[in-house]
Amino acid sequence: MRFAASIMALSVCTTCFCGGCGLGEDESIYMTPARQENGLVIILPGIEGVSNYSRSIRRGLNESGCRYALMIRPWGRPIPVAGMLLNQMDAVGNRAAAAGVAQTVVRYWQQHPGKPVYMVGHSGGGGIAVFAAEALADQGAAQVDGLVLLSASISNGYDLSKALSRTRQGVVNFYNPQDAALLGIGTTVMGNVDGARGPSAGLQGFSESFPRLFEVAVSGISLDPHGSTTNSKYVMNTVAPWIKSDQWPPSTTAGLP
Repeated sequence: MRFAASIMALSVCTTCFCGGCGLGEDESIYMTPARQENGLVIILPGIEGVSNYSRSIRRGLNESGCRYALMIRPWGRPIPVAGMLLNQMDAVGNRAAAAGVAQTVVRYWQQHPGKPVYMVGHSGGGGIAVFAAEALADQGAAQVDGLVLLSASISNGYDLSKALSRTRQGVVNFYNPQDAALLGIGTTVMGNVDGARGPSAGLQGFSESFPRLFEVAVSGISLDPHGSTTNSKYVMNTVAPWIKSDQWPPSTTAGLP
């Protein structure tokens, strides 16, 4: 019953927020040469792939005044329903996908040396952001400026030490205690993207503290707890200041990049 409930929750989530959303949007306006000269934000979607969730994140960052290039970077298998399950449960494949994300970062730095890079991961994409930072460490690559995890499907006991070693400012984890259907029951039954079964860091935060790990709890009631951290207004007002600030945690008067 719990497995069926988890599958149903994922299917409803995808149907409501992914199907047909944002079709016809001009992606190029977020990746102009001028934006790329300022810096890069890589948005990593959840297991559903590019959806209204990831587009809402990008819209919120753009509306905040962020002038960095805003790239939505798919990472999983684009297969309806079955692809979602594979993306959630294939821990080995997820690390391979994250290595590809790390190469995207390296290629950007080759063309724009020294420019800031942030990775923003929602749900399963939060785990991919962590794995990508670890892949950069394996390659001896430079540091990204920070990782922003939104309702991340990575186990709450995960060791962030290696990923943190490849961030200048650290990791900020936005978690929602209301998101128990997907990030409590679902991840206990099917596992997080790192393969561990149990509650995720996107539900209750990380169980261990680390230097330069910042935890932000989502408050308020939402009809879609899993998407609450991707809401464009939430991103604009609460998430964007972390990307717009030269120092974490950001002040309320953080300037634009």
